Amino acid sequence: MTASAPLRGPAAAVAYLLAAARANGMRMNRTKLTKLLYLADLRAVERGLPPGSGLEWRWRHYGPHSLRLKEVERDLREAGHVQVEESVDPYNGYCEYAIHLMDAPQTVIDAEFTEIINAVLADFGEWSAGQLRDLTYQTPPMQEAVRGGRREVRLDLAGGPPFPDLGPGLTRLRRWAADNPVPDDEPGGVEDLVEESDHLSGHRADATRWLLEE
Repeated sequence: MTASAPLRGPAAAVAYLLAAARANGMRMNRTKLTKLLYLADLRAVERGLPPGSGLEWRWRHYGPHSLRLKEVERDLREAGHVQVEESVDPYNGYCEYAIHLMDAPQTVIDAEFTEIINAVLADFGEWSAGQLRDLTYQTPPMQEAVRGGRREVRLDLAGGPPFPDLGPGLTRLRRWAADNPVPDDEPGGVEDLVEESDHLSGHRADATRWLLEE
């Protein structure tokens, strides 16, 4: 049997956090996983390191979130690494998605970031999903986003204003370029350049001789 390739990027960060939580007897659901990864990325940036999860964070319905996490969960589930258990609270109708790590996949992840994940789990791993959501709203990137009052903005983990979203502008530019293709050559353009070059050839030769004589 061929061994599966080690996990990298966001998948490795998710798998490592789940493994560390399991080793410490911590129950994990989607909301807790999301907020803990965000806090780990935030702590990494505070230490002058790049965010280790490889995720892009935006302000969504319940604080910082990344749509990429849904794809990562699907890939890990299809590979047999995780199992997602859905349960509904009979009193308030709240649906929880608990995530269980089923094996111990190999991961390629920065050692400093694993230490940060371990520290974040030690500090907040026992907190509830609601407590973590409230905590993330108090972080500088989320406060800047809320101050602007615009959801879906991309968060600057360094605490500055949210990054401008270039997506819509790029979409409009691509649409315009598709409707206005650039011609291969302007009619007569190449011939004009050749004629101009021939006309200046004598002057270039005189200048070259002058330089050589100097």
